[in-house]
Amino acid sequence: MPVKIIVSSILILGVLVIRSLFQKKVHPIYIYALWLPVAIRLLMPGMPVDSPLSIMHTKVWEKGNTLLEEENDRQKTEYKEKKYQKYLEKVHAEYSQNSDTAKPETVYYELKWQLAGTLFERIGQIAMMIWLAGMVLFSLIFFRQNFFLYRYLHATRKELSGSFGECLKGHIFTAGDKLASPCLFGLFPSVYIPGRTLEGKDKKETLSIILSHELTHRRNLDHIWALVRVLCLIINWYNPLVWIGAKLSLRDGELACDAGCIRRLGEEKRYAYGEVLLSMIKPVRERKGFFFHTVLMASDKKFMKKRLENIAKNKKGSSGVALAMIFLLLFCVGFTCTGRVEKEDRQISGTTQTMEAEIK
Repeated sequence: MPVKIIVSSILILGVLVIRSLFQKKVHPIYIYALWLPVAIRLLMPGMPVDSPLSIMHTKVWEKGNTLLEEENDRQKTEYKEKKYQKYLEKVHAEYSQNSDTAKPETVYYELKWQLAGTLFERIGQIAMMIWLAGMVLFSLIFFRQNFFLYRYLHATRKELSGSFGECLKGHIFTAGDKLASPCLFGLFPSVYIPGRTLEGKDKKETLSIILSHELTHRRNLDHIWALVRVLCLIINWYNPLVWIGAKLSLRDGELACDAGCIRRLGEEKRYAYGEVLLSMIKPVRERKGFFFHTVLMASDKKFMKKRLENIAKNKKGSSGVALAMIFLLLFCVGFTCTGRVEKEDRQISGTTQTMEAEIK
């Protein structure tokens, strides 16, 4: 667990640096894709492969790992000598006198259970209990919020009649006005639109823009991303960098959706799209919204201003700059998502290569 915390935090910091360097130079969809290896790292239990590029080959890591192993061994030795020496002698004496008193397997498991008592082990046990309690708490928050939202949407929804194309027929509903904005909800998502949104004069154009926006979210698999984001937060709730990453990935997803939606609608709809977004400004609490399995169209004033600026600038980005960004990302992934190549493996590999060269 400590290894995972360190490497995932370093990867998030690396992505934050890359994001700040390239955000204004590449298409938003590439910035959004930066969070994919972060999600994989947060959900991945160990190191899938070993490589010389791994962080575990750095001198700082090796020194720290050596110190921790030495201290752990010292604690175990001291603990056994002070607390369990007499107990171990008694158990072995009784077993030697009467082999029927206890089976070897029983003695082994008793010792294994009772030897968990060094400082590091106690800290690990307490941390594990706190982590599990946090996971249960945030899981309950997720299920509670989505259950009440599901009940509200299904209680107030009315199917929107008409032909909307591209697999949207039968999955578009109007809902109550408590809904903050149009949204995509569910693992097999439907579009829900607050009734007040369609009360203006340009109802047809507004509806067209909203549906295009939500369809772009679905094409980008943002309803899947919403669930992945929740899983990352539930499992890694203790890490503040994960919360920062969740917030920024949510925003990057909206920027990518805006760019894709304008491409679908056409350049002539750019300013109409901006006007519809402007009408969606709501006091949205992003952190609370992390646990909704939904993709809202609305956002707060500060972020909405950034979205409108991006729409007005029409930035396309450079493929060469995008390649440079991908190269840096791959380096960060190799640094944090690969394990250490053991010295013995490297020596055997080197010996094998030498023998092959001699044979040739």
